[in-house]
Amino acid sequence: MSVNSSGEPPQGPNPPAYLQLSQAPPQQYTGPGRNGWAVACFICGLVGILGFPILLCWIFGFMARFQIMRTGQKGRLLVHLGFMASGIWILIIIAKAAQLTPNL
Repeated sequence: MSVNSSGEPPQGPNPPAYLQLSQAPPQQYTGPGRNGWAVACFICGLVGILGFPILLCWIFGFMARFQIMRTGQKGRLLVHLGFMASGIWILIIIAKAAQLTPNL
């Protein structure tokens, strides 16, 4: 590489290839994503056999529904599936508790 009298590399209209910057690819808008509270509601509904996640499922589900209405995110189906799964777990827990109680 040649150096001019001031000690700097030559400045010209075409810089060397290692100094040229490539253009960034265009960014595409993908729209609003899936609501995180809806995912949490669905997961808590699935693991509801543990008992405590059923309550969390309902809390997360209502938080998700309000955010989905406000922001237009995806996840409404996950909330409904989480509610249904937790409802099934509630019915199973009640049925098992009824089996374990002595008949009077």
